[in-house]
Amino acid sequence: MNGLHLFIDNSNIFIEAQRVAREKYFFDDELVIRVRINYGELLEKVRNGRKLMETVLVGSRPPQNDLLWDKLIKLGVTPRIFDRNTFSGKEKGVDAELSNSIRDTLEDNKEPGTIAIIAGDRDYVPTLQRCLKKGWNVELYFWSQASAELKKMGGIIFFNLDDFFHEITFKAKQKE
Repeated sequence: MNGLHLFIDNSNIFIEAQRVAREKYFFDDELVIRVRINYGELLEKVRNGRKLMETVLVGSRPPQNDLLWDKLIKLGVTPRIFDRNTFSGKEKGVDAELSNSIRDTLEDNKEPGTIAIIAGDRDYVPTLQRCLKKGWNVELYFWSQASAELKKMGGIIFFNLDDFFHEITFKAKQKE
């Protein structure tokens, strides 16, 4: 097998981590807005001793005072950042970029390996079906509220991040 290829929908994991904090751990509003992802721990959980061939993280432009992107670069991750729609404030392009990145990996690697995706949208179902059809192993890492359609896909191994919440998240010291 051709190693581990990791794809992360940053906005998706971050927003849903806040939901887990509120619903499962009963964080109040002050704590919920301070929840952050510890990407070093998350990468180690997913890697699990395996050789990491690439890590693609896609998300919306963070606030100017956010230090996340610098930390990710030190971990060997180059974020792909998209601006939100000026009028609606909605995220545009993230799911498409992540799906296209996965397809690039399928095309660039003649030998199948493992695709690990940290995302919970059902928008990824067609892309992951393509991975399975081409003989790749597919691992889905997400919170329990991941799309039922994703979790029910045959051939995918689902890892519930709720089980690692306290290991892969932390609380920022103050509101940003």
